[in-house]
Amino acid sequence: MAQDSHDYISVIGPQLYQPIADLIGKLLARPYQEPDRISSNYFEGGYAAAIILLLAAAVESLVQRDRYFYTRTAPTARPSAKVPEYMKLVHGYRRHAHLDELFEVRNAVAHNHLWEIRFATPAAGGRRHKGSSLVPDTHRLRPPPVAGARVPRTKRLRINRQPTRLDRTDVEKALATSLHLLKFLSEKGYKRVRLTALSVSLRGKLISFSDLLPELTSVL
Repeated sequence: MAQDSHDYISVIGPQLYQPIADLIGKLLARPYQEPDRISSNYFEGGYAAAIILLLAAAVESLVQRDRYFYTRTAPTARPSAKVPEYMKLVHGYRRHAHLDELFEVRNAVAHNHLWEIRFATPAAGGRRHKGSSLVPDTHRLRPPPVAGARVPRTKRLRINRQPTRLDRTDVEKALATSLHLLKFLSEKGYKRVRLTALSVSLRGKLISFSDLLPELTSVL
């Protein structure tokens, strides 16, 4: 008996949507405590960093999908494998610099860019920040953050560059950046599919992946 033949490409991105929603739900279930200039709290920072890692992985996966179908239409093309550069050169995506910053923060977490943070503990309580500096040879940032910045952030998105200071406000910025890119690919990419409309469960209710953003924004 003849067997049908099928083609399949391994795109993990959509499978990360529900884990992202699960982590956002866990994050929002905890009361928000604003970071000081030294760090966010243990749970806030951990959840925020994990969500941003998964968002960047989902974005990279779905851009790789687009790149695959682009090269099927242009077999001699050799587009960049770097997400911001690919989106800029192939699609003329105007927010490519935002993607640069998303992946900079992803790298800061994934490769653990190290910061030396100096602070005092006054008798009255709390922590008084004295200075933060990025440790040489623990990163590939060009250029490195401005020396002496009290709260180092990216230029456009204003996401914390110091991994242990990430919080839910950074998650909101990373999620908005990711959704804008995915919506763009849904409307103008190669082999278009609705990349933001898939359903996820958030704290017991079913919503579209794109609706994670207003759910998060509403409690900030």
